Amino acid sequence: MASARVNFSVGLFMTAGLGLATLAIIWLGMTSFLRKGELYVTYFDESVQGLNVDSPVKYRGVPVGRVQAIRIAPDYHLIEVVILVDDEHADDEMRFADSVAAISNVGITGAMFVEIDKRTPLDGPTPALDFTPEYPVIASKPSDIRKLFREIHDIAAQIKAIDFKGIADQAKNAFNSLDKAVAQARIGDISADIRTLLASVNAAASPERLQSLARNVDGSMEASRRLMDKAAEELTRMDAVLAQFQSMLDANRPHVDTTMGALAGAALKTDAFMAQSQATMLQMQATIRDLEDRLSATAENLEQTSGNLNSLITSVKDQPAQLLFGEPKAPRATEE
Repeated sequence: MASARVNFSVGLFMTAGLGLATLAIIWLGMTSFLRKGELYVTYFDESVQGLNVDSPVKYRGVPVGRVQAIRIAPDYHLIEVVILVDDEHADDEMRFADSVAAISNVGITGAMFVEIDKRTPLDGPTPALDFTPEYPVIASKPSDIRKLFREIHDIAAQIKAIDFKGIADQAKNAFNSLDKAVAQARIGDISADIRTLLASVNAAASPERLQSLARNVDGSMEASRRLMDKAAEELTRMDAVLAQFQSMLDANRPHVDTTMGALAGAALKTDAFMAQSQATMLQMQATIRDLEDRLSATAENLEQTSGNLNSLITSVKDQPAQLLFGEPKAPRATEE
């Protein structure tokens, strides 16, 4: 009796297990069948090494589904990747409109996943399809690794196209020409001429001569100012004398002769002052004349220096090579 009960329990357990397994298989199959409208497909024009079935699919870093299948496209050129999007992300079929998919790697493990993001002007064109896909298509773009290798290949091609030998030959010829020019140029003579010219300019406009001229002008101006001050004082004194004379004339008519005599004395003093003023003016004129002579000599020196500079500039303008090479060598005599 106990053996029959055990057999019944084992048989019931096995039957229940088989039933649950059958229901799970049927549920998984029906789920896959019912979720066919939530499938998307994208096509890559590159190797998908490292990308496997059930690899994650992310939209801007957020997981939205998994890879359903990986196979060769009907044109036997592109790689078809079927993406199964979760229910919560698959309600709107236009959710992935104007988006592009790319293959990205997970760290340094070599595992790959599909990254979906919005299209940018730098993404470039997507692979063209000459067949009708079974599911809605998400456009694709090259992976960052492929872009990197393509840019490295372009850079290598550009470097390879550079004519290094031609550049080296041109540089060598340029240095040889420069050496010959330096060897033929009379740098010492040119430097001596420039030093002589600068010395002439410095002598014509030396600070000592300019300071001397400035001191003479300052002395003349100071003498003129003192002369004007003295003249103003004498005029003031003369006004006082005239006022005093008028008051005396009004007060003492009988003493007019005496006052006239005093006035005559004042006139004599005024004549003496005028003579002294004239002598001072003559001295100032002589000083100004000497200053004019010095300024004329300075102007002549400056004019001579300017002529020398103009001659040098004209010579350099007519024959620019003389600035580096000096006077051309005399023609070599040839035998008849």
